[in-house]
Amino acid sequence: MPKEKVYVPVVEPKSTSYLEIVELARIVTPHPVFKKDTVFVRVLKINRGNPAETFETEEHWEYDVPWPPEEVKVEVKKPLRARNERGQFVKDDPTTAKNEAWVGGKAPSVPKPKRKRKSKIQNALTNLLNG
Repeated sequence: MPKEKVYVPVVEPKSTSYLEIVELARIVTPHPVFKKDTVFVRVLKINRGNPAETFETEEHWEYDVPWPPEEVKVEVKKPLRARNERGQFVKDDPTTAKNEAWVGGKAPSVPKPKRKRKSKIQNALTNLLNG
């Protein structure tokens, strides 16, 4: 399998006090197979560092911009009880490590029942009866 190409973000140079950058043309070509855009830029650089001598240079830049990764939706399936041909529940075989009673994941945990608090009257009655 080929290595995945690592893209480094491209920072285009900006004009400064002594160097002026003028963009002449920009062409963006999409490549759906490679999931990237290729950008061609034609630039004119005007060097004004020495006032007595200014010169112009034309450059061509080419770089790739990758497309953002697509988000993959993962459906979480709730585990279901396993059934036999007649539609009856299948019980778990304790001699095996696999849980045969559930299909599509681990068996859901059963929540503990909440403790019911006794009212003041019930507390007073139990105290009278016990003590």
